[in-house]
Parts: sequence; structure tokens; C-alpha cells
Amino acid sequence: EWPLRPGSTMLGIEFKIPEMDFEGQKLAEILQYVILGLFGIVGFVWGYLCESFEQTFYVVSVGAFVASMVVLPPWPIYRTSPLPFHPAEMVVKKVAPQSKGKATKKRN
Repeated sequence: EWPLRPGSTMLGIEFKIPEMDFEGQKLAEILQYVILGLFGIVGFVWGYLCESFEQTFYVVSVGAFVASMVVLPPWPIYRTSPLPFHPAEMVVKKVAPQSKGKATKKRN
């Protein structure tokens, strides 16, 4: 069993895995586009001024790294409006009674 599922304990320490809510996902998507767009524009201008595609690649690569560090971890700013869930209800399955007679097969 995976020891780090939400609410599990190991060595007396309770592990909680934070998750993004829908508003946080929307914010993360907007931040990703803004960061990548800005670094793309700056990288293009810098590469044009230096006359080097390599410089453009470096700037855009740094932008991708910065965007992943801002967007990928579940930072607290992405968990500001959690959805209220209803408590789980107990579900009881009804089992159909089995017939005690022999099962008959239809022949073609």
C-alpha cells in the first residue's frame, strides 16, 4: 500500500497531500501562459540583439524552468477556494436470492 495517500500515517506522522482547487488550476494556467509569453518575447528580443539563437534558447529555457517552479507544486495560493464535499454515505448492497433448482440450458 502506498504510504503517502491522503490522511495516512507513517512513524506517527500524518501525511497530507495538498491538491489544487478549480480556481487554483485556472490561476496556474494563466500564470504559465504569462510567464512563458514574457520569457519568449524577452528571449526573442535578446537573441535578435545578440544575433544568436542560442541566447534565445537559454532565455526561453529559463522561462520554462521558472514557470514549472511557479505552477507545478501545489502552493497555498492555488488552494484558496476548496469545494465542500458531502460526507460519505454507507451503501448497502442487496444480494438477489439464488434459486436452489438446477439451471437449465436452452438447446438450439
